Amino acid sequence: MNEQIPDAVEEPPWNEGDGPEPTMHIYPRRYRPGLYIRHKGRWLRATVTSRDTHHDGHVTYHVDIAFEGMSGYGRAYRWGQPGVRYARGPGDGRLPHD
Repeated sequence: MNEQIPDAVEEPPWNEGDGPEPTMHIYPRRYRPGLYIRHKGRWLRATVTSRDTHHDGHVTYHVDIAFEGMSGYGRAYRWGQPGVRYARGPGDGRLPHD
């Protein structure tokens, strides 16, 4: 069965009205994990630059991603949505399963 997976939705930037400031972890350039981000029906590879852990427990990943062959863009996506999947840790890689 071919499952319809929605595109990933960007997470808006944190602001004071969201509660306490999230804790940020910045990944060293050499050890950045990867995610697959669903965009316009396609899986795109993204490199994680940092992770925010919010007071309510949800996690936001800040990534560098290239859209339609253009250079990288900085975007943020909340973990746990169908259009955001684990791709790799340092030194490994795998494709998403549809």
